[in-house]
Amino acid sequence: MREALDIGREPLKLRESYGMTLFGQACLAARRLVEAGCKFVTVFWDGFGQFSACAWDTHANHFPRLKEYLLPGFDLAYSGLLNDLQSRGLLDETLVLWLSEHGRTPQIDSKPKGAGRHHWSRAYSVALAGGGVAQGKVVGSTDRIGGDVRDTPVSPKDLLATSFHLLGIDPHTTVRDLQGRPLPIAGEGAVRPELFA
Repeated sequence: MREALDIGREPLKLRESYGMTLFGQACLAARRLVEAGCKFVTVFWDGFGQFSACAWDTHANHFPRLKEYLLPGFDLAYSGLLNDLQSRGLLDETLVLWLSEHGRTPQIDSKPKGAGRHHWSRAYSVALAGGGVAQGKVVGSTDRIGGDVRDTPVSPKDLLATSFHLLGIDPHTTVRDLQGRPLPIAGEGAVRPELFA
């Protein structure tokens, strides 16, 4: 584990391909953990102090935060991770999910300093790669402003059920809660074959 987390063992050029940010280097550590045999890795976005801790929670200063830090940092880290996994023959067997807990209002609020977008649960995007999902496929769409799902809604529980399925785990498996009641691990989620390659 200690060796897998030692990203200093990687060539500088490869490290730079992920971006020299906390998130970029965490994605590199994730690749090293996968390569070392780890079955499940989570990487959280943390900009460590820039732009109000650099969260994607862009209630204010939306445009400068996206342009100057969030999007460039994400673009490098995500593409670096996928390219590195692909070059090592690991992408086909590694499911990569990029998602958040909710979306953002489809229209800009001009009142806060630098404008902002607020929490929005009715529609948002998720990116999946590797592990049996189709490359470059778009599933579902929204209305013209990205406010409401127009067709093919995929719920968070559907993503959970589909992820379990791709990992070889029956999404209908149950676990017992503290009262002994059986609860399905993916809730009411359904496996979504339209996401598959």
